[in-house]
Amino acid sequence: MNVATPPDAKLLVERHYAAVWSLARKLTRDDATASDVAQETFARALAHIDEDGIHSVASWLFKIATNLVRDQHRRRWREEPRSDGVEPPCESILEKNEDLARVRRALDELPTESRAAMVLHLQEGLTVPEIAFILDITDHAVRNKIHRALSRVRSQLSEES
Repeated sequence: MNVATPPDAKLLVERHYAAVWSLARKLTRDDATASDVAQETFARALAHIDEDGIHSVASWLFKIATNLVRDQHRRRWREEPRSDGVEPPCESILEKNEDLARVRRALDELPTESRAAMVLHLQEGLTVPEIAFILDITDHAVRNKIHRALSRVRSQLSEES
């Protein structure tokens, strides 16, 4: 693409690319897919940068990235159906290196939106209202997703023990 990039666009990418890529990586568990999601996130963000109603820039970018990952998951799910099994993590287990692989497997098996809520809350440190904005659901729904995901993770990890 030979379109000149405005200076504020370059600054936006420089300031937020690493965080967007990191979130995409945590949600997809794949470096190449995370790079694709990050690039598409900024392409979409820059196309709509002048629109009113944007909350914090970081939350807005996270919302775009999360939606892209969710859309990818839906497309893949339609192409190759998967089981609804879930293997989520527990805060106390996150401290133990030997359990990290089990926790990652558990997170990977969570439904996309539940995994996104967990990652945004536990790893990115976002508040429930910020997550609600990103996932386009209510605060109550965010709390339920996090609670249910933690319960499923704890159950899965205790079954493996």
